[in-house]
Amino acid sequence: MNIRHKRRGRRTLLITSAAVLVAGAGFFAAAEAGASVAGGAASAHAASAATRTQWISWSGGRLVYGHDAQGNRVPDYSSAGYEGGGVALPVAPVKERVAAPSGKDDTARIQAAIDAASRLPVGAGGLRGAVLLAPGAYRIDGTLHIGASGVVLRGAGSGAGGTRLVAHGATARALITVGAGSRYTAVGSPTRVTDGYVPVGATTLDVASTVGLTVGSQVVVQRPTTQAWIDATGMHGLWSPNWSLYSERRVTAVSGHRLTLDAPLTTALEAKYTQATVYRYTFPRIDHVGLESLSADGRAMAADPNYAKDFYGSNLSTFGAVQDSWVQNVTGYHFGQDGVTGLGSQSRRISVLHTATLDMLVNTATSARSDGYTLEGQQNLIQDCLVTAPKIHAFTTEAHQSGPNVYSRCTAKLTQTDYDAGGHQRWGSGTLYDQVTVDGTLLLVNNGSRGTGHGWSDANSTAWNCVTTGGYEVQQPPTAHNWAFGCTGPLLSGSNGEVTSGGKPELPASLYAEQLRERGL
Repeated sequence: MNIRHKRRGRRTLLITSAAVLVAGAGFFAAAEAGASVAGGAASAHAASAATRTQWISWSGGRLVYGHDAQGNRVPDYSSAGYEGGGVALPVAPVKERVAAPSGKDDTARIQAAIDAASRLPVGAGGLRGAVLLAPGAYRIDGTLHIGASGVVLRGAGSGAGGTRLVAHGATARALITVGAGSRYTAVGSPTRVTDGYVPVGATTLDVASTVGLTVGSQVVVQRPTTQAWIDATGMHGLWSPNWSLYSERRVTAVSGHRLTLDAPLTTALEAKYTQATVYRYTFPRIDHVGLESLSADGRAMAADPNYAKDFYGSNLSTFGAVQDSWVQNVTGYHFGQDGVTGLGSQSRRISVLHTATLDMLVNTATSARSDGYTLEGQQNLIQDCLVTAPKIHAFTTEAHQSGPNVYSRCTAKLTQTDYDAGGHQRWGSGTLYDQVTVDGTLLLVNNGSRGTGHGWSDANSTAWNCVTTGGYEVQQPPTAHNWAFGCTGPLLSGSNGEVTSGGKPELPASLYAEQLRERGL
């Protein structure tokens, strides 16, 4: 069971003027106390406006990026999504069909078809084939599992007259699990990063040796967490140095001791805090798996006698060690957590397109909230999604992620109480919230000791042309940045991050779409 903890409540309003930009650092105590900093923040901005970095401008129909004194810039998020972004999803040929619903438990019949497709040889485009479900409501007493590459589970549509999977039985669970677990294994010896500082947004770095590294090599840039860095970020006593950020990348050029990577880093590599390394690796995953054109209903799970706690385990689908896969045209009703899919920490380059998580059944008796969508792993994309629920973290991330990851054109509609969106805990770095609309708040903040000591929940993340009814808060982590461009709604107390054009949308309308376009995709 994936247990989550209370994160935060509503924040105090700061000011609604579109002209106000909040600047400065040294906010930690005031932000955690919830104190209003309207007068001081406005004065600080007035004093520093002349030297403030112009992080992004729009000139001649293209983006122009600025940077701070260390070279940090807003990352290019366009590598998020299937096959690294901008690649059309394939259409798998139908290889197995499941007859109309039986009126009884159909779990075994559907699983048998999935297993049969899984035994087929991998064909063109990495596909084995699709399992096609007939229209109607299939009763699912257990859990379906896809454990092989190239298998697509496809229904006859997610709306009326389409295919619906209906949970049966009072047990909170995932109706569909995709992939299992995996682990990194180094191939050869790691080589040290020799730069004193590699900034956010960088795609190049110097290493001690390039032996065994060539164009096309799949590598990990591993950034260990140290106590020195934890102390620098103000997380002393909250975090322990027992984890690393792992950024999986492909080498696109080698020149002397310099490597060029296919996607940017979203947390700086600072030699004074940590010794980063680069190595070739294996990390077994399945790929080219799809869930398509169906809906599912988890209402029966709410009868679980422990549902007040177990609702976190009530999901339509979860993705483990999976890459270059997708979910499209899927709707989930009455689930307690991640009502369409939860992209786990080992997922990579997954596209979730045109989905809806509706009428979630969550625990409203406590302060704990579930997630409408959870975006973990790296280079994942959730686009054109909708969530409705009585109480929810609408669009969130989890701990220790290195991005880049993207929410784009997603909407959370209020049904009872305010929603929030934003990172959940422990340095979810490199997330883009692109044209996200929330009936509630968008919070890129330090959550301090809330929950299990969540601390900095977003770092080097960007809100672009987002719309909020309850306001947005953008704080600047020590050693990092958070940015907001063109967002509307009240600017909330505690904001001292990089806020530009508040209340007035920026050009282009979508940062993710424009970054794709400028890559020629």
